[in-house]
Amino acid sequence: MRKNKGKVFLVGFGPGAPDLITRRGEEALSRAEVIFYDHWVDRRYLRKFQAEKIYVGKQKGKHGRPQDEINELLYQAARDGKCIVRLKGGDPFIFGRGGEEQEYLEARSIRVVVIPGVTAALAAAACAGIPLTHRGVSSSVAFCAGHPTDKIQTPCVDTIVYYMAGSNAMEIMDRLIRNGWDKETPVAFISNATLPMEKIRISTLEKEIGKQKRVQTPLIMIVGKTVGMAKEPEKEE
Repeated sequence: MRKNKGKVFLVGFGPGAPDLITRRGEEALSRAEVIFYDHWVDRRYLRKFQAEKIYVGKQKGKHGRPQDEINELLYQAARDGKCIVRLKGGDPFIFGRGGEEQEYLEARSIRVVVIPGVTAALAAAACAGIPLTHRGVSSSVAFCAGHPTDKIQTPCVDTIVYYMAGSNAMEIMDRLIRNGWDKETPVAFISNATLPMEKIRISTLEKEIGKQKRVQTPLIMIVGKTVGMAKEPEKEE
């Protein structure tokens, strides 16, 4: 089947800091006629592009556009022959629902080009000085969603990174211990990685269980022995 003239670029904005978007991603933005962007994209950065900007972001606890509606908006814009950028925080294919959008558009003969971005797990770990893999310590890593509660996984790997873990951090740690993880396993809580308001806190599963600390979101939670290699961890009070 012949493709329509419209094209959609699924572009990863990266973890937050505008200078971490790829050159290829920025080139796509400069060519775009319409940019559909998420909540975690810096709006000030978008001012330099001439394209029409349409906000389609989602925030926990706040009403946002349903995914089905976003899919259709992308299709309608591309069907008119326009060059579209769907700009997503992090990487489009890691907890970004980029696969759903690609599937929807390609089923309707819209060409999709994916431009990867730096995902939050990699950025948060780098900011904290935590190697996700390290010879002799960690040879496997898993990226897991921190919600919903009934879907939380505790895979048998050396290092686990939980995305969107803020509201379920205590449940995640309790489940890890119940599933055999050592209570002394280091854990890192990293919010707003790469941004001026970035916060990094290093602890252990045992020290955190039962605490009711307020955490900033978005929160990345890293569990594993390599967390103990973090640079200048904050002292526990």
